[in-house]
Amino acid sequence: MPGDRNLTIVYAGAASLAAITLVYVFSPSFAIDSHSTSSSQRQKGVVGLINTGNDCFINSTLQALAGLPELREYLIHRSRIAKESGEFSKKPFLSGALKNILNNLNEKPIRRKVISASPFLTMLEAIFNQRISRAQQDAHEFLQIVAEKLAEEYYAMEKFNKKEREREKIEAEEAGSNEQQLNGSQKWPELDLIGEYGMPLEGTLESEIECMKCHFKTKPVQSKFVVMTLSVPLKTSATLNDCIDGAFTMEYIDDFQCDKCRLQLAITHYEAKSSTCKPREREMIQDFIFRLQQALEINPQSPPAGVPLPPSSTSTRSRIAKRTRMSTYPTVLVIHLSRSIYEHSLASRKNVCKVSFPENLSMGGLMDRRRYKLQCVVTHKGGHDSGHYECFRRHNVWPAPFSTPHPPSPGDTMPGTPVISVTPSGSATLSIKEISEARDSIAESNGSVSPITPISPSLSVPAQIGDERPSPPPSIRTATSATPTGAETLSPSSSSPTPSKVDGEHKRKKVKNNKWWRISDEKIKEAKTDDVLSQQKEVYLLFYERIREDR
Repeated sequence: MPGDRNLTIVYAGAASLAAITLVYVFSPSFAIDSHSTSSSQRQKGVVGLINTGNDCFINSTLQALAGLPELREYLIHRSRIAKESGEFSKKPFLSGALKNILNNLNEKPIRRKVISASPFLTMLEAIFNQRISRAQQDAHEFLQIVAEKLAEEYYAMEKFNKKEREREKIEAEEAGSNEQQLNGSQKWPELDLIGEYGMPLEGTLESEIECMKCHFKTKPVQSKFVVMTLSVPLKTSATLNDCIDGAFTMEYIDDFQCDKCRLQLAITHYEAKSSTCKPREREMIQDFIFRLQQALEINPQSPPAGVPLPPSSTSTRSRIAKRTRMSTYPTVLVIHLSRSIYEHSLASRKNVCKVSFPENLSMGGLMDRRRYKLQCVVTHKGGHDSGHYECFRRHNVWPAPFSTPHPPSPGDTMPGTPVISVTPSGSATLSIKEISEARDSIAESNGSVSPITPISPSLSVPAQIGDERPSPPPSIRTATSATPTGAETLSPSSSSPTPSKVDGEHKRKKVKNNKWWRISDEKIKEAKTDDVLSQQKEVYLLFYERIREDR
């Protein structure tokens, strides 16, 4: 009958449309995953930056920072604290501006997309109250300025939050509302502002000096760093470990004035003088000797006040050994390979030594070993005073808080699962957003994901200060550990995976992420890990992220 024929045609059309949609979703993304030589397709999947002049040093640095998930989590957490306090939203706030542009650079456009870094640079110029020169600049210097300002804002926020906690505690004590907490075992609650969400780029170096004559060791001196600068040796080729060893190997320095040796020389001088001086003078000299001996026992670096010491020109000189070690390891280890060569009466030139660097880097000793994975590389081609910067960024597919904007409810499907709805006419519909999330879930199952624990709901923040969008989803670990209800409840036999499934999951975890983006301002190409590691002559900045066992 005509009615049955029309109904059959409608169902056939709906089934065809649904099949085409599923093929589009679950087929490989040729814009991202294929090895096509088409430049128009290679440019898809990541956002580029406009170069209005000599901005390659800015663009390459921002692209590298956009490839650091730990830094992005930190910026989200900082922005939440700034919004809640209201103190830092009244003035230029670099952490919030950097978070915004890194979010924009991590969009997943279907077509080629290029943005400008002007909003971020405007904020940076407002903070320092000066214009950024568009002449040939150094990517390391730009990174150093940004990282140091992030650290400055971090400590300013820590100081502000500490004062607020103390003020609230005093007010609560005066009001008597926290009497149970003060008398009980529960302590005053404090936000975890330093632990997991501490400044990820910051580490600590500790140096110690030992006199080779008297073997006196000075008190260790600690210094913070956000970028670790290593000198490249003057030879044809070297390794990154050679550069690291050069910075942390024991250094011997001659003609050094030791504090302990100087005090011992002063005691010898006063002892010789006391044997020939008058009795009245002898009492004063004996007092000097006693105070000097006390200083030797307590702290030779703090000579007693009021006791004249021999002139520095007459003090003995000795050889010292200087040791430097990393006492606090940063979450994101940024290494700057210094390639500048300065010679007397000659212009500076670039060191073209080939430096080989690993994808996985181990730092520390056997008892405090830290493992890092390479995430981004900034290269420089050209001479010392001119050239071009490029960025190599690992192709990461990140889970929340960088993607799914709504937390799942007990009856919802897992994030990234496409939901096909049928309209009254019988046609299937699938949104572009759901297609993108499904593609991310496919990439994750293929092993191209570096697992990152999302921020918990209590620490979730909007994308920017003043943004009222919903909070990011809760931890995947929390979501998956919740007991399913209703139709989702599984029997013990169905919930336990078969050996074949376990083996398949184990194999997928071992699949190596070999995909990178090679970004040169607006131009974007695909690259492999071997292509990145081959940039030995051009490598300038290395961004390693610490491998965390709990993630």
